[in-house]
Amino acid sequence: MNLIQSKPYLTDEQIKELHGNYLDESYLKYPVINNDTIVKDENGNIVLVFLKNIIPSNISKQAYEIFRQAVSVSNNRGQAAGPLPKNLKMGDKFDGLTIGKVQGNRFYPLRKDGTLSNSPKARSVHSSIIGYADRYARIPYCRTTEFTRKYFDDYKKTLPYIKFIGEQFKKYLPERYEAQKKAWDNTHIDFKIPETPFTTITLNKNFRTACHYDKGDLEEGFGNLAVLEGGEYTGGYTILPKYGVGVDCRSCDLALFDVHQLHGNTEIKRIGNAERISIVCYFRKKMTECGSAEEELERVKNK
Repeated sequence: MNLIQSKPYLTDEQIKELHGNYLDESYLKYPVINNDTIVKDENGNIVLVFLKNIIPSNISKQAYEIFRQAVSVSNNRGQAAGPLPKNLKMGDKFDGLTIGKVQGNRFYPLRKDGTLSNSPKARSVHSSIIGYADRYARIPYCRTTEFTRKYFDDYKKTLPYIKFIGEQFKKYLPERYEAQKKAWDNTHIDFKIPETPFTTITLNKNFRTACHYDKGDLEEGFGNLAVLEGGEYTGGYTILPKYGVGVDCRSCDLALFDVHQLHGNTEIKRIGNAERISIVCYFRKKMTECGSAEEELERVKNK
């Protein structure tokens, strides 16, 4: 296992300016990581563990065939979706919607009656979640995500893959794992992925994420990133610009990293119809507030 003892290469102000923008390889201070490596910060804290070719190919292949069907188009990825085209103005059409107001990387579309929607949108990307989701303002109840509910038998076929990722998390970052598992243990069985420390999986297909911080996941836990691919492509490196490190995560690889550090991807250069599907496994911290599925259904009825 290689060790990189890194240090901050960017100031807080430089990090702030990167938020919502794309990264390229100029932010790397070390060669792209593609073998077993631990990265520690200036205080000796682990910020990344990269494990090459660790996930068995048979369960990876089975998961790929299902995950690729589970990804749909989303315009709710916020800063991660990247900058909007320059000079967008009211009345312009973008992603099939009419612009009402532009605010950074988001815009407010006009409704059919000409009034301004109160739901901001981002650039459309291929991104979905499976597993379970907690409450938020627009959907005030905990729930099984759409794909998981509709295609539960297919979802179950991905569990060996997700379970294996959880086992590596436990092996390489036991303290972080135990903190996350404690929260998982305190979550109702109806809303957690069995035999793992996770509640939720985000799937991204051919999605070059702009610089962002993950939100909604347990701070004491850790990000679990894997990739499944079909065909050939280059790029798509996941970079933590503050520490100048990046990984080339490919099929059967696993990257455990601090998703509360600013991160994003370099450009994905595909050959033909190649696919890069990233899989991010995590625990949504508000899931501990969920009741049973039946109790959450009652919340819907009482609204």
